[in-house]
Amino acid sequence: MVLTSSGEAVPVLHVIERQVPALGSFAPVRLRAPYFGLQRDIHVAPFQRLVLSGSEVEYLFGQPAVLVPAGNLLGTGTALPGAPGSSPLITYCQAVLPDHEPLLAAGAMTESLFLGRLRRDPQRLAASLLAPLGAAALPQHRQPKFPVLRAFDAAVLAERRTA
Repeated sequence: MVLTSSGEAVPVLHVIERQVPALGSFAPVRLRAPYFGLQRDIHVAPFQRLVLSGSEVEYLFGQPAVLVPAGNLLGTGTALPGAPGSSPLITYCQAVLPDHEPLLAAGAMTESLFLGRLRRDPQRLAASLLAPLGAAALPQHRQPKFPVLRAFDAAVLAERRTA
C-alpha cells in the first residue's frame, strides 16, 4: 500500500525495477529538502515527474497542479546531479497503481508509473518490462490530470520557490 495525494492508501499492483548505468541520460537527480515538501533528500531518475501545486502554479500556469520531470530541475538549486553511491549502476523502481495518481515520497508528491493504453498495444507491451505480466494483469490509465511543464517553465517555477 502507498499513500496518494488525497491521503488514501491504495494497493501497489506491481513494482517494476530496472538497473541501468548511472551515467548520461540515466544519471540520478538528487532532489534537495526542504524544497517540494521533502523531509530529506531523495535520488530519482531524471524522467521521474513531481506533482507541484500551490498559488504560484495556479498563477503562472492556470492549473491546480503540474508535472515536472526531475531532470528539468537541475541547475535551479532545488536539484543536483549525483549518484547515491559509488556504484556505476543504479536501480530505478516504479509502482504500478490501479489508477495513475500521485504518491507520497519522503514528503513530496511524485507520479506513479503511467501505463495509458499499453495493455491494448501488443507490440509495445511485448517490448516493455511489463511483458511477463500479460495484458490482463495491467490496468488502463486515463491521460494525466495535469500538464507536463517544459524545461524553461520548470526552471522558472523552481527559481521562484527558492527565492
